[in-house]
Amino acid sequence: MHILGSLEDDKLSTKMLVDNKGEESFDFQAALHSYFTVSAIENLSIAGSFKGKEFLNKMVGDDGEMQTEDRDEITISEEYDRVYTGVNDPVLKDSGTGKTLTVSNTAGYEDTVLWSPYGDEGMGYNNFVCVESVKFDQVSLDGGASWTGDMSLSAGDL
Repeated sequence: MHILGSLEDDKLSTKMLVDNKGEESFDFQAALHSYFTVSAIENLSIAGSFKGKEFLNKMVGDDGEMQTEDRDEITISEEYDRVYTGVNDPVLKDSGTGKTLTVSNTAGYEDTVLWSPYGDEGMGYNNFVCVESVKFDQVSLDGGASWTGDMSLSAGDL
């Protein structure tokens, strides 16, 4: 596995390359555990193609529960650990700073994980959120094949 990055004036781009140099296939999952500072969790909303998508709510039951999102924009007011399948276009909006951060997944990453230890003062929950670019379903990579995950971050104004 190789991780490459490039920095431009207005964008940070990353590329995760997984090469199977052997003859036997293997399975893997991919996730970028991206933590972003926010002015305060109550100032944050996360837009994207969430509405109508299924997500695994890991905070319910022993193994989590599949649910359907009914919101256009996500706000966090409780502890979160959710895997949104088929969402790969989150945009963080911080009304406290007037800034946005667009996460663009152009290859490989098909899903988004939102995680927040809401209410955990010791972890400083009020000043960050985890928005992960993931490939939740296992990838079966044949011998000699490769997989690429492309993700970029672009900052902007509200």
